[in-house]
Amino acid sequence: MEIFLNEIFNIVANEYKDWTICLNNANEEGIYSFEENESRLLEHISWKKHRNSTTSFRNIYTRYCLQFIRLDRDKKYNQWLFLGAFEICGVINFDDGHQVYDLRKMDLFNQYSERLIIEYSKKQGPKQAKIGIENIETIKVVSILEKKYVKTSYLFEGYHKVSLPFLELKKIVMGNVDNWRILLENVNCIYSIVDETNGKIYIGSTYNKNGTWNRWSEYVYTNGHGNDCELKQLVERQPDYAKSFRFSIIEVFLNKDDTSPYILERERYWKEVFRSKIFGYNDN
Repeated sequence: MEIFLNEIFNIVANEYKDWTICLNNANEEGIYSFEENESRLLEHISWKKHRNSTTSFRNIYTRYCLQFIRLDRDKKYNQWLFLGAFEICGVINFDDGHQVYDLRKMDLFNQYSERLIIEYSKKQGPKQAKIGIENIETIKVVSILEKKYVKTSYLFEGYHKVSLPFLELKKIVMGNVDNWRILLENVNCIYSIVDETNGKIYIGSTYNKNGTWNRWSEYVYTNGHGNDCELKQLVERQPDYAKSFRFSIIEVFLNKDDTSPYILERERYWKEVFRSKIFGYNDN
C-alpha cells in the first residue's frame, strides 16, 4: 500500500502558504547527517546565491521549509532523505557576495529527521531546488528507517569475494559507498541471486556502460526484484521478501568492451550449470 508524505506530516491546507519543500542534490563530501558535519550540511541546504551571481539559486518566500537531500549522487533513482523542518529567519550576506538563508531547525517532525525517505522526480530539470508544498499530497514515502541514515563503509576484498545479503547491498547502494560504486561500475559480470529460504537461484548478467553497479542499483530501488518476472511476483506478494536474497558475482568481465552477445552466451552457460530455468527463478 502506498503512503504519501502528508499522511505522515498532516500539514493542513490552510497552512500550505507557510511552507516550501526544498530539494538538495547530494554534496560532494557525501554528508547526510548533522551529527557527521552539522556546519557543512547546514551550509549546503541553506544556499541562496553564489558569489558574482546576479540571480538567486533558490528564492524561498515562506516562513518554513521541509529540507530533503538526494541519496543517489548519479541522480537516477529520485530518492530523498528528510533532514528536518526549518524556520527561515532571514538571509546572511557574506563579504564575497554569496548568500545563505538563516535556517533554524524546528522540533516539528524531528522524529523523522534523517530517517524518512521519499521518492520524487524533478519536473524542471536537475537544478530544480524547490517545489510547492501542495506536492506533499502526492509524494510517496519509500521507507522510514529504524535508525538515522548512515553512509556506511564496506571493505571491498575483490570481485571473487563479492557475496552480499540484499540488506547489505541496499546499504552500499543507498549510501553510494565510493569504493564499491567505482569498482562495480568498471566491470560487467554474470551474477547469481540465491533465495536463502529455499535455495532457488536466479542467474543474470550485466552489459552496460555503468557496469554491475547500475544493474544492482535497479534491484535496490525496486525493493529487490529488478523487474525480473519471477522475483517480482515474490516481492509483490511479500514486500520484504528480498531480505532473503543473496547477490554474488560468478564471472567478471574486466574489459567493458566485451560484447553483449558473448556475455549473454556465458549467462546461458551458467543457467545450464545451475539448472536455474528448471529449478530456479529464471523464466527464459
